[in-house]
Amino acid sequence: MKIATGQIFVSLHESGRVPYGWKPVRNSIRKVRIKNVVILAALRKHYPGEWKKVYLRGTDGTELHYFEHGATGKVWGVKVK
Repeated sequence: MKIATGQIFVSLHESGRVPYGWKPVRNSIRKVRIKNVVILAALRKHYPGEWKKVYLRGTDGTELHYFEHGATGKVWGVKVK
């Protein structure tokens, strides 16, 4: 799997995928290890170190799912569910 450098963003809001006015529910964040070794290897080619899969619930009932680099906070693969 190839991941372009332009697909990795500095912050969640910079990705442009977060709906306007979206706010997270307090204490609703879950960070889990990445089970897909292909994705993890591709992400580590750009930024070595710890990557986590993050689930963040919003006040409107939607969830954001994305991958986050532990040291820099950079994100990839933001999806609204």
